[in-house]
Amino acid sequence: MKKILIKLFSLLFIFTTSHQAFEIDPFDPNATLTENFSTNCLQMTQSQQILKAYIMVGLNSNFQNPQETLKKAIKAYDKRTYEVRAYFHDLLGDKNAEAKEAFDEAMKLWQQSKAMLEQQPTKANALKIKANLQKMITKLLEGTQPLATPDLELISLTGKLCRKPIEITNDYLMRIWGVEIPNYHKEIEKIIANFHKNLDTLSQNTLNNAESLALLEKARKQFMFFEIMYKSHSRFIPNLLSKKADDNFLIIRKIKMIYKKETQKRG
Repeated sequence: MKKILIKLFSLLFIFTTSHQAFEIDPFDPNATLTENFSTNCLQMTQSQQILKAYIMVGLNSNFQNPQETLKKAIKAYDKRTYEVRAYFHDLLGDKNAEAKEAFDEAMKLWQQSKAMLEQQPTKANALKIKANLQKMITKLLEGTQPLATPDLELISLTGKLCRKPIEITNDYLMRIWGVEIPNYHKEIEKIIANFHKNLDTLSQNTLNNAESLALLEKARKQFMFFEIMYKSHSRFIPNLLSKKADDNFLIIRKIKMIYKKETQKRG
């Protein structure tokens, strides 16, 4: 049964037109807190997309031109990172020194990672970048914590749904590359459990409408691919893995847009 499913997924990949590589949207300082809170979440997810492009370069893949994608993404991401930090520093004011420091620490981690991302990919650097970006995500979350509301927390939760399939993909691709990931199985099983927990939480929230609920169900079905991939003894094509992770990102991003609109309506 698993072999049949794998073949079906492969055929789907062959006959589906691949979408463009991810874009680093520019920062809008005049946007609402809800929109910029969402952008901060996007910073976390797109750090994983940047890592994925780096790994694809290491694997000598030409799918979606990862060399050019990575080069453009690093420059645009770097610019937006400074802008996001400046925006939240100003908003946090003098009473939230720890939160502001968290943004500063996130910036240091990004700059360390950026230096490695701009070099020829190596397996050792891939592991270091992976660790740095995970720490950076934690710091970006800590930085916005004083400003979080229940509705904004739900938007943040969608970011986790975006990231988890990309994190699984990155770990799997790194293993194909020959990178030894400590506690690989434990880490993947934790990611899978976290995805389902977050999906259940979002399915029950009051910001949902018929469209978002349908998209959440679509995301659940899409995630089955990553669970099959993890449990299978077959070796999956890196290009297929990359595309499926990007597909999930687009689904969750639509859900996030719905939540943003609903949050703004409630003002």
